[in-house]
Amino acid sequence: MSPKPGGAPPALALIADDLTGALDASAPFAARGLRVSVALGPDHVAAALARAPDILAVTTASREIDPVSATAAVRRAAQALPPMRIFKKVDSRLKGHIAAELDALSFDSALAAPAIPEFGRVVRGGHVEGFGVDAPIDVRAVLGHHAARAQVPDTVTQGQMAQAVAASGADLLIGARGLADALAAGMTGNAAAATARLPGPCGLFVIGSRDPITLAQARALRDRPGTVFVGAPNGHAPALPRASCLLVQALPGERPASGTEVAANLAAAVLPLLRPGMGTALLCGGATAEAVLARRGIHCLDVLGECLPGLVVSSADGLTILTKSGGFGGQDSLLRVADMIDKGRP
Repeated sequence: MSPKPGGAPPALALIADDLTGALDASAPFAARGLRVSVALGPDHVAAALARAPDILAVTTASREIDPVSATAAVRRAAQALPPMRIFKKVDSRLKGHIAAELDALSFDSALAAPAIPEFGRVVRGGHVEGFGVDAPIDVRAVLGHHAARAQVPDTVTQGQMAQAVAASGADLLIGARGLADALAAGMTGNAAAATARLPGPCGLFVIGSRDPITLAQARALRDRPGTVFVGAPNGHAPALPRASCLLVQALPGERPASGTEVAANLAAAVLPLLRPGMGTALLCGGATAEAVLARRGIHCLDVLGECLPGLVVSSADGLTILTKSGGFGGQDSLLRVADMIDKGRP
């Protein structure tokens, strides 16, 4: 894609209810050569716009709050944006306050396409079904009164997703990674998605998620020759060593602690290692990523793409940051990341 004229607004704005969702939906655009910036909250949209991105994303951190507050958060994000087409990123299983968040957006018609055919999660007959979906989810029921203005096409394949995008004249797009991938392909003439590189010399793996998938991945990395493991009860850890592969993992403590508290403790522990040129830092779990970035004073990310499907690579303040949701990936995902960092060493 040719460079965007100076001063022109981004071609598309993504509004997501959590950070990992914003990054996941942004990655297909970056992987095809578009400039993508993510604002970590509505207050940081202006800073992200100053980077002159082709695509801008903003997280409202509204997945776990009440519906009224979610509406207000999305309204703040929308008001911070210049006039442009909006992509309301939603969870592919339609979790969160989707109807309430749509109340904050002005639109005439919408394309609602939350499927991710690549992962076996599809929309058929107006319902989300497939991988990870116990019972079909009625898309129109989740949209509430907004359903009257929404198209909900079957999207069982990525080809059908591309056709839906091409045929729709909707001014609001509602979807997840599958829709983002179709939009990115269409905007770039079906350019191939490139794999993002992970630089060395060091790999720092910060694991806050307790998802069983992540725990299995961490066990595999811990057994890898050369990995230095530091257990962090409730996120607390002593002064951390420097190592070519350092795994810092939150463990249960002697007393109960909230996820927010654990994430804050982990962020404090790893902060001294987050220096420009240190290599690659993998942040696993949405709360962990948000806490570490906030502690480091990072409010905008430039998305570079993915190193593996669903593992998003970004840069900020001289750091390369890799984010992964807790329940994503195969058992060898962290091992593969460690090997990529090894290959990226000078």
